[in-house]
Amino acid sequence: MGQEREPDIGSVLEVEISSDGLTARARWKPGTPPEERARWTSADVESFLLKSGIHFGVVEEGLERLLAVRADDGASWVEVARGIPPEPGQPGGIEWLTQDSKAEGAQGEPRDPGSGANRVDLRDRGGIPSVSPGTPLIRLVPPIPGKNGTSVRGVSIPAPTPGAIAVVLGPGAQWNEDHTTVLARVAGHPVYNQRRRRIDVQPMYRVQGDVDYGVGHVSFEGSLHIGGSVQPGFRVKASGDVVIDGAVDGGIVESGGDVKVGAGIYGGTRGSVRAGGSVQAKFIQQGRVSAEFDVVAQRSILHSETSAGRDIEVLSPAGTIAGGTCTAVHRIRAAVLGSPMAVPTTVAVGLPQTVRDRWRNVQEDLRRMDGQRSKLRLAMQVLEKRLQVRQDPETLGMKQKLQRDLAELDERIQESRLELQMIAEDMRQFQDAAVTAHKVYPGVKIIIGNAVYAVIQEMDRVRFTLDGGEIRVSPQG
Repeated sequence: MGQEREPDIGSVLEVEISSDGLTARARWKPGTPPEERARWTSADVESFLLKSGIHFGVVEEGLERLLAVRADDGASWVEVARGIPPEPGQPGGIEWLTQDSKAEGAQGEPRDPGSGANRVDLRDRGGIPSVSPGTPLIRLVPPIPGKNGTSVRGVSIPAPTPGAIAVVLGPGAQWNEDHTTVLARVAGHPVYNQRRRRIDVQPMYRVQGDVDYGVGHVSFEGSLHIGGSVQPGFRVKASGDVVIDGAVDGGIVESGGDVKVGAGIYGGTRGSVRAGGSVQAKFIQQGRVSAEFDVVAQRSILHSETSAGRDIEVLSPAGTIAGGTCTAVHRIRAAVLGSPMAVPTTVAVGLPQTVRDRWRNVQEDLRRMDGQRSKLRLAMQVLEKRLQVRQDPETLGMKQKLQRDLAELDERIQESRLELQMIAEDMRQFQDAAVTAHKVYPGVKIIIGNAVYAVIQEMDRVRFTLDGGEIRVSPQG
């Protein structure tokens, strides 16, 4: 009988575990003769893997492949163990509970009126939704935890913790007792600012007829419904939405929410419209219009200065943008850009440098506020230790002031973090900034970021995008 051998496979086999612990691979050490490799069995390899710290996920097929290597290329790596990666959970969301606010976007957030299937019919002059005190507005949907994974060492790999959505309440909204549902505090119009994730209920003020000499300037902390038009030289200002059944005829409109104009916007020499949400009108002519979200015209945008924080779009099959300048962060769409008379028209998309500067400034503010919070918390610990010895009024007063300062600082930090999230979303949108049109005439200048493209001949069904720092012209899909 031959002498029984004690396996020493470690002298000819080496094992390597990946940095994330999810895979392990093995190979015969370079120069190991085929006859030496042929001595070992699958049980020998498994025993060696166990000694090497691999306690989970052994791949039998991998062991067979490793043992089947008999040629001089035996130094190639073979996967011999495979862990289970953690499964991410689902982030928290928002569930709308009011009948007029059913549409939801990413992570349960409501889409704005100018997005896809949620497009508002500009011929519809219906009223603004309203709620009564105590009406449930939204419910916070808690995040769903993920599933932990297992490394090849047999160690649990924690799943990433999904984030919960934070919302900011305006004075017209309040939490329920368990802080899961937002209720209306007052009767009025529910307003959700998607950029700031702020929900509020704003009372509405109605103006019967035109804003003219009979009414004077109108300013209101809430939403406005103008039954007529805004006449030249008159100003309308509201913290919420503004709905105008007629036109903006040389008037000035400022809104913290959306502006809906049943007719058109004619700027004249002084007229302008500015919205914290979106602007919608049948047409815009010689106007100055700006919106944090979208600008949507039914028929045309002519000889105007128009800017949008996201999209500018003319809906009509013959919708035209001609003359003036249109600037949007994300996209601009129209059937026709320019005119056969080569009217100078500038169409620009992309993220302005001011947004990048703001990103850096907010990050610096956050670092500074985090440092202030650490100092305040340290001071709070000192005061609490002092109060454990003696409860004197002066120290109690200092503690109460520190608590107020900490609460105020925490609120500012939360607002800055929300702003960073919104800027990051804008920066992601800029990656696919584009201009599309069915017809583009000479005289049109396309700007994307810092790149410029001058149109010198008619173009049909084209799409302008940024590719490698230059504007690329491709067929419209």
